Amino acid sequence: MSRDVLIAIGGGLMSAVAAVAFFGGSVFSLLFVYFASVPLLLVGLGLGPRAVTIAAGAGICATGIIGGIFPAGVFALIQALPAWIVSRLTILQLPKAAYEHEKDRVSEAQDYINWYSPGLALAVLSLLASLIILGTAASAGDGGMKGMIGVYLAKAFKAMASVMGTEGQNMMVTRLTSFFPGAIGASWVTMVALNAVVAQGILTRAGKNLRPTPAYAGIDLPLWYSWPLVGTSAVALVGNVLGAEELSYAAYNIAMVIAVPYFFLGLAVVHTLAHRVAAPGLVLVGVYSVIVVSLWAAVVIVGVGIAEQWVGLRDRQNDKNEIT
Repeated sequence: MSRDVLIAIGGGLMSAVAAVAFFGGSVFSLLFVYFASVPLLLVGLGLGPRAVTIAAGAGICATGIIGGIFPAGVFALIQALPAWIVSRLTILQLPKAAYEHEKDRVSEAQDYINWYSPGLALAVLSLLASLIILGTAASAGDGGMKGMIGVYLAKAFKAMASVMGTEGQNMMVTRLTSFFPGAIGASWVTMVALNAVVAQGILTRAGKNLRPTPAYAGIDLPLWYSWPLVGTSAVALVGNVLGAEELSYAAYNIAMVIAVPYFFLGLAVVHTLAHRVAAPGLVLVGVYSVIVVSLWAAVVIVGVGIAEQWVGLRDRQNDKNEIT
C-alpha cells in the first residue's frame, strides 16, 4: 500500500471522527463538526481527486461503523461529496487554446498555467445545496416543507428556550421558518469554502499544494450561473402572485443559497476597490463590521456581486484607471 493511500485513509478517518464528535454532547464538539471537511480537503488539494475519493470512502465506512447508515449518508452528502467537488474543480486548468495568446506576457522560462477560478466550485456547491432543499420540499408530507420545519423548530425552542414563554417561542419559530432552509444551505456552502481556504493555507505553508493559492479578490463566477438565480427568483415571484405558498417558499430559500457565490463575488469587488484608497484596511474593517450587524448590508454585497458579473465593475474601474 502506497504512502499516498495511507495518508488518504488517515485523512478520511480523521474527518469521520470530527464529523461524529457531536455524539459526545459537548458544545465545543461542534467546532470539530464545522471543520470536519478539512482533513478531506487537505488530501484532495494536496494529493488530488483520486486520493480524496479514497479518503471519502474511508470516512463513510468509519462513520457507518461508529453511528450507522444514516450518519454515514449524512457524512457522504455533507462532508465527502463537497470535499471531492472542491478538490476536483479547483485543480482544473483552462484549455491551452484559451490562454495561448497570453504566453507573450510571460518569460519563456516560466511555465504559464491558467487555473479555473474557485468561483466554479462555489457555484456547483450552491447548486448542490439547492438540490438538497428541492429534494426536501419534494419529499415533505402533507404539511409541506414549511410546515415540517415549523414543527421541528417549535420542538427545538420548547426544549432549549422554555424561558421565552409560548408567545415568544411562536414568534421566533414564525420568523425563522421563513428562511431556515436557505440560511442552513448558505451557511453550509460558506463553511465548505472556509474549510477549503484553511486546507489550502496549511498546504501552501507546507509546500504541498497542487495549485497556487488563488487571488480571492479576483474570483469570477461562470457566466451560466446567472440563470439559476434569475429562474428561482422568477419562480418565487410567480408562486407568490399565484398563491402557491410551498412553491414560493422553496424557490425563495433556494434563491438565498444561489446568492452565496454572488456574496463572495461582491466581497471580491469590495476588496479590489478598497485597495485603491489610502486606508484599505480601515475601509474593509468598516464594511465587515456593517455586514456583521446588518443583514441588509449582506444583501447589498450580493447586489454588488450580481452587478459585477453582469456589467464588470472591476473591469470598468481598471479602464478608468488606465484612462486617467
